[in-house]
Amino acid sequence: MTNNLPKISKAYQSKLISAIVSVSAFFLIYLLLILISLLMIFLLGYGAVKLLTIKVNYFTIFGAAGLFSVGLFVFIFLIRFIFRKSDYSTRHLIEVSRSHQPELFEMIDEIVTETKVHPPKKVFLSPDVNASVSYNSVFWSMFLPVKKNLTIGMGLINTTTAGELKTVLAHEFGHFSQRSMKVGGYVNQAEKIIFETVYNNKDYENFIMEFSGSNAFFKIFGLISVSFINAFQYILKSISNFLFKNHASLQREMEYHADAISTFVTNPEEQISSLLRLELSDAAFNYAVNFYIESKQKYLPKNLYENQVSLMKIFSERNNHPYANGLPRIDIEDLTRYNKSRIEIEDQWSSHPDIAKRVERIKRNETRNTARNHKPAGAIIKGYEKICETLTAKYLTLLQIKNVGEVIDGNTFTTLYLENNIYQNLISGFNGYYERHNPILEDPETLIEDSGPDHEADLFSDKKVSLVYEKAGIEQDLQTLQYLATQPKEIKTFRYNGALHKSKQAVDIIPQLENELKNVTAELRENDKSIFKYYYHIGSNEHRMSLISKYKKMSAIDKEFDEFQASLNEFIGYLQFMAVTLPFEEIRKHRAKLLKAEKPFKQKIRNLLESSAYKELITDEESRILQQFADSEYIYFNNNRYLQNEVDSVSLLIEKYQALLNTYYLNTKQELLKLQLEISKVY
Repeated sequence: MTNNLPKISKAYQSKLISAIVSVSAFFLIYLLLILISLLMIFLLGYGAVKLLTIKVNYFTIFGAAGLFSVGLFVFIFLIRFIFRKSDYSTRHLIEVSRSHQPELFEMIDEIVTETKVHPPKKVFLSPDVNASVSYNSVFWSMFLPVKKNLTIGMGLINTTTAGELKTVLAHEFGHFSQRSMKVGGYVNQAEKIIFETVYNNKDYENFIMEFSGSNAFFKIFGLISVSFINAFQYILKSISNFLFKNHASLQREMEYHADAISTFVTNPEEQISSLLRLELSDAAFNYAVNFYIESKQKYLPKNLYENQVSLMKIFSERNNHPYANGLPRIDIEDLTRYNKSRIEIEDQWSSHPDIAKRVERIKRNETRNTARNHKPAGAIIKGYEKICETLTAKYLTLLQIKNVGEVIDGNTFTTLYLENNIYQNLISGFNGYYERHNPILEDPETLIEDSGPDHEADLFSDKKVSLVYEKAGIEQDLQTLQYLATQPKEIKTFRYNGALHKSKQAVDIIPQLENELKNVTAELRENDKSIFKYYYHIGSNEHRMSLISKYKKMSAIDKEFDEFQASLNEFIGYLQFMAVTLPFEEIRKHRAKLLKAEKPFKQKIRNLLESSAYKELITDEESRILQQFADSEYIYFNNNRYLQNEVDSVSLLIEKYQALLNTYYLNTKQELLKLQLEISKVY
């Protein structure tokens, strides 16, 4: 049995003290507000009685009732969350026992013994790609010792080895050993209070005003009640930022400590490999789910986890991830290859540290370095395939996907997915050069005379691809610096190239990055010219004419895309009022602005249909929808109600407009890249 588990660090202790202080301060202030509301009930009630002792008539009765109601409404506002029922359900989970899953519980028993913690009260299998520790009752966990439950995601089991799964579970059992988890119970209650009082209180305020009715006295007292409530909301919201930032900071230290426990009792290499693969596993699962959502009930999965494995293979081939032990191997360089940002800002709201930082810590942690187990984690689950199918059905129900589509097998899913995402495979055929870069040349004819002998491998080398991501990193850093320069109080400090800076210094770095962006952009432009000259040089006369045509078309589409997209974004802003409940007079004011904004937007649509590079690509159906809106005279709202047909029509217009901009841009890019591939094959 292990007797020397890693101790909590000084940073952990410091964050724990800060979290305890902040949560204590919150509940102290909350209790004080309740006492103030009770005092208001007493004083206003006393005032109401005094008012009635002076004289009993229509005015004093209503005045006394109004006074007393102010204190009562404020008190109810503060405690009403207690009577709200929790919506959390375990219907999408499968509870498993020792008799059902002996090998899984054998693994759990080993970890319990090694970490010297109490075993979980219950063990659940969930549809997700994660594992977690939770309480049955967050409320009672604040006061009594409550056993924790362990939930293991089937999406995680499906994409790990048995050894890797053990490291993940050991991490979760590291949380079992942390008494500081109780702080999380208090914060969860504080979060519930803040949500119900600050962000979910509009109905209660409306109820107060409706209860006041048309009586002038009650209306005044209703407004006074709402004013007190808004003041209390401001106080609770002000302290919430302090509370949640401190708790998030503690949670990050808890993750590091749980990692240290996992490293100590398992194998750090398996721990790192499972952690690095997590993002790919999650992406594959979510893309599989989205495929069925976007099919609009045309297809249904029999086994989502089979689809997850298929997509992992597709994504791995696309990103050149090698396979080991039947699973893709992700290196730390794969996570940082595309991130060329030089700015580091600690996310004060994140509950988990950056994966790269976790990996760095794990490599330094003390370990017993247990033997690896390369067996698939799914092999230890009895009735694995059946459970996968059951959790698939439960997850679809949770997502409210109706059981009306055609159930398809894994092979059919893969075929359909590739058909719908063919451009991704095509773009990735150039070492990833075009994944975040578009081939734009305004005057390709001027490059014909000196079409050069550059080698194709040099044009799409890792060095050239790195330029693409360096440019993206600089653009991202410029956006961050511009935000920091305009909001210096929001974030106090940041690191640039490893050096610490104050936010107000961001403005000094911007010119340097703008110059770097100019140089990188020029270097990429020269490479794009070399690419054109290379394919023109090796192509046939027919290929050459087609190459010039497609580059010119791509340039025209690119230039117009920004113009049409900006017009769409501006117009969408005028539609936002339809998504919220507003007084009729407010709706009419917003509608007037919308009708005024329609005129330039409709002209853009006409330009799109009549004189743009897009006009030859637009289908008859798309043209009909766009033209119908351009010719329309919608008013959207009449006789105190929305005209649903008109609202639906403008929603369809927005959907089609955005889709054709994106689709035809990608199709144009795809045609050009397809031609370049074709020229290479012929050559």
